[in-house]
Amino acid sequence: MSATRPTHPEIALALLDLKRKHRSARAVADLRNDDASIADLAWAEDRGTETLKLIITVYGWPGHTLAGEAGADAAWWLAQHSDDQTLQEQALELLREAVQAGEATHRHLAFLTDRVRVRTGLTQLYGTAFAVDASGIQAFDIEDPDHLDQRRAEMGLEPFDQFDKTVRLLIKLPPATA
Repeated sequence: MSATRPTHPEIALALLDLKRKHRSARAVADLRNDDASIADLAWAEDRGTETLKLIITVYGWPGHTLAGEAGADAAWWLAQHSDDQTLQEQALELLREAVQAGEATHRHLAFLTDRVRVRTGLTQLYGTAFAVDASGIQAFDIEDPDHLDQRRAEMGLEPFDQFDKTVRLLIKLPPATA
């Protein structure tokens, strides 16, 4: 998708600012793991959720035309990291429509699809969701693993083995033991 000026740059800027604040709060909470930093993270997540709800109510999904590619990415980020299941389910439907209209990426749709499915007790389709605990890291159960890489390719995702290695490097944890 080519970079074009969003029709609502103020929305793009607001979404980008909320994503930046969330990422910053997440980094501090991960580092400090104290009550204050966890409260700051919760505030950032709540603020992102409420703002995204408002934008969706007024404009629909903030896709590439409305918010630009970076703003659309930030909207997905906020939905992906929201604790509000209803918002995530609503965002998933709107994102699916936006992908069909060329207003959002298949990659974002794959990640949010897996997030919603795992959250509701279903197996994931694209292998994007992992559980991390003291024993290590493990992908949540995957539906029809024999066709996983085919589904991933259809969504513009790298093969699962490559993604799995990247996730492990980023999180810096050994594989979970069975």
